[in-house]
Amino acid sequence: MNPVLRAVRACSLAAACLASIAPGGVSASQDPPPDRVRAGARTAPADAYADDGVAGLIERARAQRKARAEGLTSFEATFRERIYAGLGGRLLRRERAMFHQERAARLRWSAEGEHIVRWLGLRRGVPIAGLGVEFQDDLGEDDGFDLDFDIVDPASEHVAIGSDWALHPLADTAYYHYRYRSGDTLRIRFPESGRTVTLIEAIVEPREARFDRIAGSFWFDADEAVLTRAAYRPAIEYDFDRVAVNGDDVPGFLKPIRATVDFITIDYGLQELRWWLPNRMAFDATATIAGAWTMPVRFEWTFEDYLVDQEQTLDPGDDLPPGWTRWVEGEEEGVAVVNGDTLAGAARWRDDPLTAEADSLPLDVRPVVTIVPPLDQLLEAPELPDPLFSASIDAFEEWELDELKDRLSSLRIPASGALRPRLDLAPGLRRLRYNRVEGLSVSARFTWPTGAASEFAVTPRVGIPEWEPGVEVGWNRQTAKGSFGVTAYRRLTDLGDWGRPLSFGNSVNSLLLGYDEGLYFRETGFELSASRQGARTRLEAALFAERHHNAPKQSDASLPNLFGDATFPDNVVAARGDIVGVSGRFRAFSSVDPGVPVLSGALWGEVAAGDFDYYGRAAISAALQIPAGLWGVALEGGTGRVFGEPPPQRHFHLGGTHTLRAFDPGAAAGETFWFGRVELGRGFRLGPAYDLGGSTLRVSTFWDAAWAGPRDAFGTEGWRSSVGVGLSIMEGLFRIDIGRAVRGGDLWRLLVYADGLM
Repeated sequence: MNPVLRAVRACSLAAACLASIAPGGVSASQDPPPDRVRAGARTAPADAYADDGVAGLIERARAQRKARAEGLTSFEATFRERIYAGLGGRLLRRERAMFHQERAARLRWSAEGEHIVRWLGLRRGVPIAGLGVEFQDDLGEDDGFDLDFDIVDPASEHVAIGSDWALHPLADTAYYHYRYRSGDTLRIRFPESGRTVTLIEAIVEPREARFDRIAGSFWFDADEAVLTRAAYRPAIEYDFDRVAVNGDDVPGFLKPIRATVDFITIDYGLQELRWWLPNRMAFDATATIAGAWTMPVRFEWTFEDYLVDQEQTLDPGDDLPPGWTRWVEGEEEGVAVVNGDTLAGAARWRDDPLTAEADSLPLDVRPVVTIVPPLDQLLEAPELPDPLFSASIDAFEEWELDELKDRLSSLRIPASGALRPRLDLAPGLRRLRYNRVEGLSVSARFTWPTGAASEFAVTPRVGIPEWEPGVEVGWNRQTAKGSFGVTAYRRLTDLGDWGRPLSFGNSVNSLLLGYDEGLYFRETGFELSASRQGARTRLEAALFAERHHNAPKQSDASLPNLFGDATFPDNVVAARGDIVGVSGRFRAFSSVDPGVPVLSGALWGEVAAGDFDYYGRAAISAALQIPAGLWGVALEGGTGRVFGEPPPQRHFHLGGTHTLRAFDPGAAAGETFWFGRVELGRGFRLGPAYDLGGSTLRVSTFWDAAWAGPRDAFGTEGWRSSVGVGLSIMEGLFRIDIGRAVRGGDLWRLLVYADGLM
């Protein structure tokens, strides 16, 4: 596999599997407290069950777990899988598709004898880099053809909970760690048979706020007491620093590393009006890196076209045509069996992750026959589903997922003493920065969790040579859909219209290239802030009361200045004054599919009053990327104006990587503005052929034009422009430009930044 493809795929799958690999997880074999054991028997705590009905249901379900497949001899089904991992965050204008995989297979499960997997299709790739699938020479070693039969084994509920990362609510000791209460009741009538099936919901809530505890809704067949649907999530987010054993092995600039699992859900379908077999499953989570980058991870499974206890139709592939591949594998005493060798019976026993009893189930390891058609047929198989980045989740309707999320968000998660205060001194992307005002500044962060999703934080910062201390003290609550916070602060801030000058990327540019994109001032005040995150949208709003201070330039240190006389231009001169106001920003993008046109844009504004009298400001920008094979065109434009009498730091200032390349920030400034940009580029793919869009590298030419000035002189008088060439890496995730001012200036600029236009 191509090294880039391998690295990205490993990263995305690691995020998808955070739940299953989280260190420090508590297995289901955890013993109950000694004072709860009476004469060798376990007694449920008095508060375990809210009513007798749910107590009886859970006890029957626990007893029925191992009997749910009695009488079932075999079944066949069509299995489809879709996986998606993206890369986005508050630093990027739009999310990009990092990894995708789609698989389809026809499966045969047998109570005795061999299992069979006949692969119908397999497609995977890295859209952001334009890299497609590349199979290993030995297909038996290619993890694309791995399939754990636990996900279809009707006697297993691993698909619903996983094996190691969380305590199953039906484990023998689970009532020491969960509380149960009755939920809704649903009756389903099958007219042809005259049978009515009653489903009863059990609500499971954890006693502790831990990642290895879950909160969820579980539906059981009232007659059979077997699981028919599960929807759940971990009690709290995954925090690498909190649970990782070897956390120091991860570079500090990547921290904090966290993941929030929005939901895991699985439905079982009633086959032959007797057996509940897997029907559909979906998982949705978001990992965050360094508090700036987000990696949404989604996958889904579907099982269709069941044939239950019927004559075998799936050919075991003993005599295959040329170009087909077949192997048999299994395991006994840790030894793999391949190339036709089979296992006879079960020689060992295993610990059951669904029960507190060790060595409770036979290790029924039987051969799995895997059959793969010619590789060119895999990529074009009609059975393959559309990628998740080019289609919405179709295993579940959107309204179903919305109801599921609302249900899970209503469950009670207790506060936990395990969420202890923490002092973070690691030099992460937000801890260490450099600019012409602060010089080199460093911060620390002290956090005190106040709940499963909230914390109180103190973040001091000091710069050298400025030596002007800053501090932020606040409380914030973060959920899967947004956040709410209260903050008091004295801090350095930027004008806030384009880019992120206080980010790690601008620090590198300032220090190594002598180009600081920020225009800064200081503010002391108080803020109420909130955000709302959608699948393709983000809304941010704040109510603030603050005093503005000037922040003069303090440093000219940079690599170009070390070998020459390059200096930073002076910072904007900010007026001092007190104001109270409200601000907001709305961002949206249309798609993450690199093979279709993508529209993205932002709308932002602010209204305030105080020492500067009343003022308002509003602006809008939009960008359109149009792919045409390996070629592409991108357009961007924006406009805005202020109202009333704002201070200089609340005028619009253009110049820099996001508006007018080859000009210094603030080269064009005023009460109103417009800008436009156009790019034409040709992509190159450094890997296997890929027809779903995207490119590893792209060489582009660009032209920028902009104007800013007084409100009563809006037009083109004195407009400026620049031209240049650029190298885009992974669909503009990283960008290198060389630009020259051709109207209104004569500077050359080398620009290195993130989130290019294309």
